Amino acid sequence: MDLKNTSYGSNILLIFGLYGIQCLIPAILLIFTAKQSSLRYLFIPCLAIIAYQSIGLATALGPGFVWCELARLFVTVFFQALNLLLINAKDSSDIPLETGSSFTTRVYYAIGLFTQPRGINTPWQVKNTSPHPAYHTRRNFTEPPRKRFLIRQFIIAVWQYLALDCFSTIALQQALEQRKNNPLPPTVQWDLSTEQWIERIISNLVAGFIVSRMLIDFYHRAFSVIVVGLGLDSPANCPPLFGRAADAGSLRGFWGKFWHQLVRQPFGSVSAFITRSILGLPSKSTIEQYTRVLLVFFFSGGLHVILDIVQGIPGEESGAMLLFMTAGLGLMIEDGIKDLWRKISAGRKAGESRNKDTSIPLWQKVVGFMWAMVWLGITSTWYFYPQMVRPENQNLVPFSLASQVGLPVVGAAVLIGGLLVALVFEVEI
Repeated sequence: MDLKNTSYGSNILLIFGLYGIQCLIPAILLIFTAKQSSLRYLFIPCLAIIAYQSIGLATALGPGFVWCELARLFVTVFFQALNLLLINAKDSSDIPLETGSSFTTRVYYAIGLFTQPRGINTPWQVKNTSPHPAYHTRRNFTEPPRKRFLIRQFIIAVWQYLALDCFSTIALQQALEQRKNNPLPPTVQWDLSTEQWIERIISNLVAGFIVSRMLIDFYHRAFSVIVVGLGLDSPANCPPLFGRAADAGSLRGFWGKFWHQLVRQPFGSVSAFITRSILGLPSKSTIEQYTRVLLVFFFSGGLHVILDIVQGIPGEESGAMLLFMTAGLGLMIEDGIKDLWRKISAGRKAGESRNKDTSIPLWQKVVGFMWAMVWLGITSTWYFYPQMVRPENQNLVPFSLASQVGLPVVGAAVLIGGLLVALVFEVEI
């Protein structure tokens, strides 16, 4: 495919067209073929080729988070196709729709299984999916009313956009000033002073814990406003993407409860297939569980290397793989320390649930939270540093209002608007 001879607009139309094909193929295969159909095996390579070509298009269109998100969608749909068509094969009898549903209804529902891999309100809904905000349940709504849901989502999304615009503008100014006055070394420097390490950890946590979460969540909210507003989905199928900050009191809580679960099902199913069916490891054994965890993080790291390439960061300079593989190592260290503590703590009952937070003393929660933040703050350096040395990667929004009306004006709107949004819509952090 010769990208140089096609226009920018044509590439955009082409990549969205390919995404439609990427979603339609597995949906039709799921509905109209048997679980062991050879057609499923024949079309899986086609999905891989479409994803490869589309990532090339996204790279030509980038940098930009929109193109990163599209690249992620292509990869996610491919892995979810492996899951629902081959590994944990499903067919039309597994789709919980009324008998006699139209062709369009069945196809649309099946597409949702591949594009929204959390499996909301399906028998395959992922573990630890965040519930709907207490804002709705406090008003005795079992399901968020459509109008109230749209207003709340839209206003929060607008505030998030303005906040991202501020973060982006400040980061771009700092990056340009840094490049002009004191350019950062091309590779990560680890021999820093204590003060520099504290500054780096705080910077990384702001970038990952706040900005990245807000960026991903903004696109999720904007998408939910579109599909619910057009009547293509219901508010019940659009719960929050992230958990609460209180869930991030450990590395396991951060990755398993707080962070989005968009790739948990597709990556987890492929990883389980490798550990149990290919490697033959005993199911639910310690070695199988941790091998599966490492494989999930390996796939996550590979996905983020692709996203870095779309952003203009060469694959060999991306630190994504190091970040995600050390995340698996961190979980193993954390679990080992917890198991050791349970053995030497006389006050613990045998077999007590690991996730029973109500029995954990406050000081242990504080220690766990500090441990998780320090580990993430240090190891995420590999991932964020290549972005820091490239000012062009600081653009988080397609159109900057701050560059038009001034950063102070938008900053004031973010501060005042944030307080109003938090009070009126009872936003949960």
